[in-house]
Amino acid sequence: MIAYLKNNKTGQPAKYPTVLEYSRVGNSLRFKFTCEDSKLFSAYSEDNEPIYDGDVCEVFLSTGGKMNEYYELEVAPNGTIFFAKIINDNGLKTSFLPKNFSSSVTLTDIGYEVEIVIPFESVAIGKYPVYFNAFRIETQGDEEHRLMALNPTLCGNFHRYDKFIQFDLTI
Repeated sequence: MIAYLKNNKTGQPAKYPTVLEYSRVGNSLRFKFTCEDSKLFSAYSEDNEPIYDGDVCEVFLSTGGKMNEYYELEVAPNGTIFFAKIINDNGLKTSFLPKNFSSSVTLTDIGYEVEIVIPFESVAIGKYPVYFNAFRIETQGDEEHRLMALNPTLCGNFHRYDKFIQFDLTI
C-alpha cells in the first residue's frame, strides 16, 4: 500500500510531504517512509534515547489482542533507533527492547528515506490481528514538532491506540 501522511492535528495534507509504503514481505512487515523537506536533525546518537525530540519516523504496532499494549519503533535520520513495548493504561509504561528488526536510512536530494523491516517473531505476530499507525516528526532543526500521521490522532499526541488501523496481512 502507498499512502501520504497527513497533518496529525488537523487531518489536512501535510506541509512536509511524506510518502509511506507498507506491505507484508514473507514473514515480515515492511515500512518505507520518503520524507521531503527535512533539516535532518537527529537529537541523539544512542539507541533508545528520546530520539523523538528530533526528526524521526515511527511505527506503532499492536499485535497481542490488547490495543493498549503495543510496540513503538522509531528511526532518526542518523540511523539511531528507539524500540519499546508500551502499555498505555492511565499513563505510559515503557519497556525498552534491544533492536531485533532491520532499518536503514538513505539521504536524498529532497530529504531522506527510512526503511523498517520487522520480522513477525520480533513483535509477536501470531493469532491476533495486527493494528498500527505510522508517524513522522519534523523539527526543521528547532524546538517545534511538526507532526504527521497515516491516521491522524487530531491532537498533539501519537499515543492514541483508538486511531490504529488494521494491517491487511494479505498485501
